[in-house]
Amino acid sequence: MDISVATNVTDSVEADAVVVHAFEDGLPEDALAGNIDRGMDGELSRAISDGRVSTAAQHVTPLLTFGRLPFGQLLVVGAGRREEWSPERARTTAGAAVRYLRALKQRQVSLLVPALGDLAANVAASVHGAEIANFSTAQYKTKEPGEQDVERLQVLVSSGNPEEITAAADKAHVIGEATNVARLLANEPGNKLTPTIFAAEAQQVAGANGLEIDVMDEARMRDNGYGSILGVSRGSQEPAKMVTLRYRGDPEAPTIGFVGKGITFDSGGISIKPAENMHLMKSDMSGAAAVLGAMQAIAQLGPRTNVVGVLCISENLPSGSALKPGDVLTAGNGMTIEVLNTDAEGRLVMADGLVHARSQGATHLVDVATLTGACVVALGRVATGVFGSSQPWTELLLEAAAHTGERMWQMPLFPEYREQLNSDVADVANVGGRDAGAITAAAFLREFAGDAPWVHLDIAGTSWVSSDKPHLGKGPSGVATATLAQLAELVDDRGLPA
Repeated sequence: MDISVATNVTDSVEADAVVVHAFEDGLPEDALAGNIDRGMDGELSRAISDGRVSTAAQHVTPLLTFGRLPFGQLLVVGAGRREEWSPERARTTAGAAVRYLRALKQRQVSLLVPALGDLAANVAASVHGAEIANFSTAQYKTKEPGEQDVERLQVLVSSGNPEEITAAADKAHVIGEATNVARLLANEPGNKLTPTIFAAEAQQVAGANGLEIDVMDEARMRDNGYGSILGVSRGSQEPAKMVTLRYRGDPEAPTIGFVGKGITFDSGGISIKPAENMHLMKSDMSGAAAVLGAMQAIAQLGPRTNVVGVLCISENLPSGSALKPGDVLTAGNGMTIEVLNTDAEGRLVMADGLVHARSQGATHLVDVATLTGACVVALGRVATGVFGSSQPWTELLLEAAAHTGERMWQMPLFPEYREQLNSDVADVANVGGRDAGAITAAAFLREFAGDAPWVHLDIAGTSWVSSDKPHLGKGPSGVATATLAQLAELVDDRGLPA
């Protein structure tokens, strides 16, 4: 979607559709909103005051202009109470408007952002929400879809610093596009996105954005001692890949490492999953997709820091050669792992990914994985679980998440949880029982981060939107893409925490 920004706009505009907000107490106090209302002989404000237009947040009411204005469709999106206007409200209302207009097949849209609060932040959130809403999971449907992408969005503001507002919108556009890249990959079925194809997609992203890339095959993984990820791939005819992407922002800057779980299909292996909803395990690579999307955004935003992104790509299937409960694997740091459950494979590929990221010079780590159903039980599908070994590094990550509107919640990681992973035959077991399952999974990963400040994001509950929302369609969410990109920006601005 093409994005443009027009500041200090007071006169009417030309578009297929124009979006204005409606607060409980009336229209925004913007000259353009007033001119639109006058052009409709006050019909817009009367419709709001007498309740024919809903002002509830994200509720959308279409109005026809009947030739009185140079556009045919006026869309009024409810914004709730004026004093509750915020970037999050701007994000969801813009998303609701774009989703509605997609169904009407409106290609060129103008959106008036109310001149309230931090205008640049609200414009950025509006652009981000619009980009995320302008997405479809129907890429394999052969019939003409019932909706159509919005091709051009013009953001209108009646005041503000043009350079600041345009810069904020441009950044949000980059992050929104990158998030949709992650979503598109997560929506691919397992037969269309094998480990080999995923690695090829990463090469395309790297080539288009000036990123360095290295694709490690199984022979090189074996030479590096990465027996943990190789154990997972044993049951599949598809060979595993370890992809390293590198962004160099400043030779004098530190290097941070992002590691993503990339299981392109997860059957559970010998510890096979129930059949119900197993088809959604095509998205068990959402963590790696988020890292790839974030690397694209970082390359385009150009922060003065260095970033290594590691994609741990494999497929978990049962076969005569598959990993078995009771097997012992050796990870890249020399630790031995007793495999008690082959459906806890994500932490096995991530173990070697964390070791590899450190070998590539990363001093601070973040890993992203659809890791545990236990995290869904704990936090539902509203918040991502956050676990960290360093509170300053964890707090910087949480600040980045808050800036992007991605809800995340820190969970405990007390030393006692590690005891549940004790093994009689190896250094560590890959599961610690039902109690505190998300926490013990994080405790397992911590073993492979070494002494580097490290944060683990369990996105099992947030990587997939299970039902349509006004501002966000059902399907992959691309969660963590925006947070990782914003984190790189914060590191550029402030440096790494001690």
